[in-house]
Amino acid sequence: MGGRFFSVYVNKGIIYSLTILSSLLGALICTGALCKLPADNILNVDFPFLKINDFAINAGLHIDRMSLIFALVLFLIAFAVQIFSISYMKNEKKNYRFYAFINLFSFAMAGLFFSPNLYQLYFFWELIGIVSYLLIGFEYFKKEKSIASKKVLIMNRIGDTALISAIITCSYFMYNYAPNKTFTTLSFVDMNMITTLMYAYTSTPLFWIICALFIIGAAIKSAQFPFYTWLQDAMEAKLPVSSLLHSATLVAAGLYLMMRVLPLMTFEPIILKGLMSIGLLTSLVCSISACAQTNPKKVLAYSTSANFGLMYFALGILNIKAMFALFIAHAFIKSLLFITLPDEEKKWNYVSFVIFLVTGLSLSGILFSGLLAKEMLATNLGVYGTVVISIISFLTAFYIMRLALFLYDKNGIEKAKLGKFELISYILLLVFNILFYVYLHFTAKYQVAEPFWASITAWVLVYILYVKNAFWKVPIIYPLAYNGFYLDNFYTNVCVYAYDKITYLASLIDTKILANYKPVLNTIKFGVKISNFVEKNIMNALIDFITKTFKKLSIYDLKAQSGNVQTYNAYAFVIITIILTCLILSYTAIISFVSGGV
Repeated sequence: MGGRFFSVYVNKGIIYSLTILSSLLGALICTGALCKLPADNILNVDFPFLKINDFAINAGLHIDRMSLIFALVLFLIAFAVQIFSISYMKNEKKNYRFYAFINLFSFAMAGLFFSPNLYQLYFFWELIGIVSYLLIGFEYFKKEKSIASKKVLIMNRIGDTALISAIITCSYFMYNYAPNKTFTTLSFVDMNMITTLMYAYTSTPLFWIICALFIIGAAIKSAQFPFYTWLQDAMEAKLPVSSLLHSATLVAAGLYLMMRVLPLMTFEPIILKGLMSIGLLTSLVCSISACAQTNPKKVLAYSTSANFGLMYFALGILNIKAMFALFIAHAFIKSLLFITLPDEEKKWNYVSFVIFLVTGLSLSGILFSGLLAKEMLATNLGVYGTVVISIISFLTAFYIMRLALFLYDKNGIEKAKLGKFELISYILLLVFNILFYVYLHFTAKYQVAEPFWASITAWVLVYILYVKNAFWKVPIIYPLAYNGFYLDNFYTNVCVYAYDKITYLASLIDTKILANYKPVLNTIKFGVKISNFVEKNIMNALIDFITKTFKKLSIYDLKAQSGNVQTYNAYAFVIITIILTCLILSYTAIISFVSGGV
């Protein structure tokens, strides 16, 4: 109703302005806070939200440099994408609903980044899952988009279950074994102490299980192996949604969770190695898969999973600076790549094509922030690590250059005039990319190494193959890569089939065995008889009694309405006196009971 009201009575310009200004204001506040807040300072404000005996869940704000960096990237990307959406969504019906969802999503992500504990984080974690479902299924009347949004929701529910299981398990041990009950809130301020206590009070296998549950929850949200299949379905969303959700927001939630619980992972080297292995495997598998795709959005979807795999790898080797550099650079680059894609069968604009190529060079690790971010990761890795990162850089450059040439060949280029809002969004994201490159150039330690030359080689190789029309399909590898190593087929055909069979078996047991088993039937019949007796002899009588009582009270009330003000004051005085007397007696009885007087 609110959306309909604003769509009718509020000018669209006001909706656009409020949407854009909210993101701009958020970005300015985060920038100011980053400049003023010292590196090691934390501002934590919380209050009891839910209390059950000694167990309490707090709500509030937790502001440190990590939360501010994540939030700043969110607001900058949202600011540029919302400007782009003005042009992209101008002919869309019910676009007010789109802006409502976009703003709600930004709010949910900001709430997640500024959460003071794991419980509040989980609340906003669920909220972003619901809103992403609404955004992906914005055109719910189209069957393929409706199916895709449901698939995304179901896959993410698995991760949500793993996350809440880990949170509840940690709270259980803190409640029963921690010297201070405040640790049960799982506050980020106390995370180092909570981690130490968890490691001390749990067995090694249980500690591994808790860490694994956190990793599963984060890996599904960040579309890591073997859970990356949902991200390809999410590409059914509109370009602005893909640009926002799958560059720096939705998939970043899992990375943010890992950063918050990283102290838990550092106690066991095998956990860090597992995190590193998941990241590397995701990067390799998704990069290979991207090389075989013909759908531009799927190429960028696999690319997102691959790049977040590098971030998980950086976490696994505890290279936090490289992780942040990769995250920020990827956010600006991937968001710009999405919005410069040609729309379906339409021709490419010259400006969009050039910016896509420049941004593709940055993603490949050849230009701007993408170059320095990958070199920061590759520095001091050793021979084997450098070789693996170089291979991933080669594959990244290969599929991006291949995609650019494929779209150039398929869609062509025209000299059409670019819309002003599109141009502004392009310039903003490109400027953000360049500014971050300048910042890294003067502050980061890096050296231009093998990944840079691997990317250069890939771009040259793709161009030569394209000119000579010599792209080939390797018999075994191509089908594997094109089908995403058949993981989606496995989930759809094997897991869904097994689920159907299990539910069918349960239905048979219920209808054929339990329904015909005499003790069960007799129990059910006895329960029905009791229910009928209670309904006829107790519930009906109780309802009649209440009805008659209120009728009598209404008659007395009618008689009491004499129209005399003094009489009403007397009634009020008597009623207030009775209430106060009851409260005083109740309070006295409670105090006496607590102190042992009763």
